[in-house]
Amino acid sequence: MLRRANDLVKNKVHATSIMAGYRMALKESVNFIQKSLIVRQSDLTDESILMAAKTSMSSKLLSAESDFFGNMVVTAMKQVKMTNAGGLTKYPVKNVHILKTHGLSSKESMLVEGYAIEASRGSQGMPKVLENCKLACVDFNLNKFRLQMGVQVLCQDAEELDKIRQKEMDICKQRCQLIIEAGANVVLCSRGIDDFALKYFVEAGVIAIRRVKKFDLRRIAKSTGAKVVISLADIEDGHESFEPENLGTCAKVEERKIGDWEYVFFEGMSQQSA
Repeated sequence: MLRRANDLVKNKVHATSIMAGYRMALKESVNFIQKSLIVRQSDLTDESILMAAKTSMSSKLLSAESDFFGNMVVTAMKQVKMTNAGGLTKYPVKNVHILKTHGLSSKESMLVEGYAIEASRGSQGMPKVLENCKLACVDFNLNKFRLQMGVQVLCQDAEELDKIRQKEMDICKQRCQLIIEAGANVVLCSRGIDDFALKYFVEAGVIAIRRVKKFDLRRIAKSTGAKVVISLADIEDGHESFEPENLGTCAKVEERKIGDWEYVFFEGMSQQSA
């Protein structure tokens, strides 16, 4: 095409006219591809989709294991299949979460029908596996309550100071009990959970995970039907409360050690992800 264009330039055809012709040819080529060459995904066989996945890996480091990873990729994308209100089927790639670990070979990679995060239980006294889980997703600290910055309390008696400290611990205890009494047996917190609060979760047989990334917290909440709670304060009566409607559902939550790191797996969620 460049040689033909060079011949046209030698024949004193302006370069702008040549470029306009190429743009016209481009539009016609695209129209021909869309009308005659495009095959809809619903008409493709599983073998064709698998071959397309293998072809995309041919230039990657995984080309030697293209059969293994090709099947994994195709299965993962089928699991995140979605149909919108208009009846249009979509396969959102963002719904596939990829985690990397050390200590294993590439052939030991696995596909999880659910969601996994790089985290561990807040305490060794918590169960490693729970079924029929109710998830609470909170975006605030579950530490011993402290007064806001700038607030000063003057005490003239040591007993009054002890009462203030006891009240701070009671507030933290009440918050933990509100979440437990709502029916939650798995608590995901994007911030800290101190040992004082972990004690109540251990006694109730609850799995509590602290410092969960906000991205993972939102994804898990969306997949399980939970609501990310940023405060327990109730606007109507001024008291703190945690409603059972904020909880999400999950068939199974399990902590596993894979390679050198620990992960928590969420399986059997309402919305598929991998």
